[in-house]
Amino acid sequence: VGALWVFAEARGYTEKRVNAVAGACRVDMTIIQKRELPAQVNTGAVVLFHGLAANKYIMRYLARSFAELGVTVYVPDLPGHGRTGGKFTPDNAEDCGRSLLRGLSARGLIVPDHTILAGHSMGGAIALRLAPEFRPAGVIALSPAPMQAKNGVTPEKLLFQNRPAILPNTLITAGQFEPKGLAANAQELVAGITDPTIQFHALPGQSHVSVLFSPGVAKLSQAWAARVLNIPNPAELPSLLYLGGGVLGFVGILLLSGPFLRELATVAPEEAPGDSRVPGTLRFLIEMVLVSFLAIFVLRDHVPLRALHLFEGDYLASFFLVAGVLLLLLHPKLTVRKVAAKPGALLGAAAGAVILHLLVTGWFDLTVTGAWLTLQRWGRFPLFFLAAFVFLYALEILLGPVSEPRKRLGIDYLAILLAWLVMVFGTFVLHSGQILVVLLMPYFALFFVFMRLGARLVRQRTASPTAAAIFGAILLAGFSLVLFPVS
Repeated sequence: VGALWVFAEARGYTEKRVNAVAGACRVDMTIIQKRELPAQVNTGAVVLFHGLAANKYIMRYLARSFAELGVTVYVPDLPGHGRTGGKFTPDNAEDCGRSLLRGLSARGLIVPDHTILAGHSMGGAIALRLAPEFRPAGVIALSPAPMQAKNGVTPEKLLFQNRPAILPNTLITAGQFEPKGLAANAQELVAGITDPTIQFHALPGQSHVSVLFSPGVAKLSQAWAARVLNIPNPAELPSLLYLGGGVLGFVGILLLSGPFLRELATVAPEEAPGDSRVPGTLRFLIEMVLVSFLAIFVLRDHVPLRALHLFEGDYLASFFLVAGVLLLLLHPKLTVRKVAAKPGALLGAAAGAVILHLLVTGWFDLTVTGAWLTLQRWGRFPLFFLAAFVFLYALEILLGPVSEPRKRLGIDYLAILLAWLVMVFGTFVLHSGQILVVLLMPYFALFFVFMRLGARLVRQRTASPTAAAIFGAILLAGFSLVLFPVS
């Protein structure tokens, strides 16, 4: 049913995927138009840039909203994101955006005074920064990334260090539930400007991500583009049914995953009662907090997995590795005694995790957002898997057998939450600069809810902490490689 919803909604648009070569940059780009629209000369174009740790597919609703105006919409994957290869740095993303605009203009595919530059978050900042050079008809910056160290935003959290000149016909927005520093900095971009064609709009009820799927934001963007380009505004919006279809399919996969894992996992005798050397709940949580603090202090001077070349993902993997090793060193006898496991249990857990990863990422890639791993990302999988395995194996042996599932699961979630909050502390108090640890926290929270449920089921069936850790590490590595830009 979800698939029918998704593909039914796509029939109203043509979406052509191309590899665009512009200067030294090669980007994967989708060109979106309204299907069966009467041909018009120089109706206009929109170049739409996504945000940090996002991709062109998550911009689909906004892109289709612009296409309803009869314009052609160009949506690239910036370097290190989606299907465009690395290396990502903020400057490289801006330079590739600049080269793309020059290439499209040189080929006559866009005309500056008939083009809107639009973007979200990092993409919004890039649109604003490129506008003074490209001189477009207008700019739409949705929740642009901060570009000055003000309103609580410290220098290490900035992707770009200087604010651009704001051109006429520029719309800047920020959601009600944005981080305060981001919203305040966005509003300050128009402070003192009296030009009525430069406006800031606060978006009630919107968060940093919800603006991408908001009919109200889409209507506002449509109206702005239509006015600036001097074209009719049919005031029609694309349906969000495709998004519901994507969620529905994901729920279907989740419902099937439990029976699937029960069939796949090797059934073993019930696990022996807890070892007396397994720490009590309070001691375990205290150890997790202390080890996490020690890990972030270690990472201030050296990130051991820098060779991963994932923008801020190398920090997260290094945290898992360091924290996991420290936890295991605190309990060496327990670690050695628990490591043995039957090969069938390990293979079943690994196969189940790989299949679930491919199902979920394949489904999301077809429906909602780019999630299918490229070869460049798969090449980083073994190292991230190793780091994740060490951390999750430490969790499994210190949590003990699954004798009280609900109580154990609650402690499991709390331990992971405490470790993550320590990393957030490092971002805001120790100025580690790892802003994605904060921005991606809601997605990792949802991921850990489902992943740890699956790991608990694997542990119940196999009586093996090693199998459960392998299962979780494969999913955690795959999920992280979907999100973090390649650098």
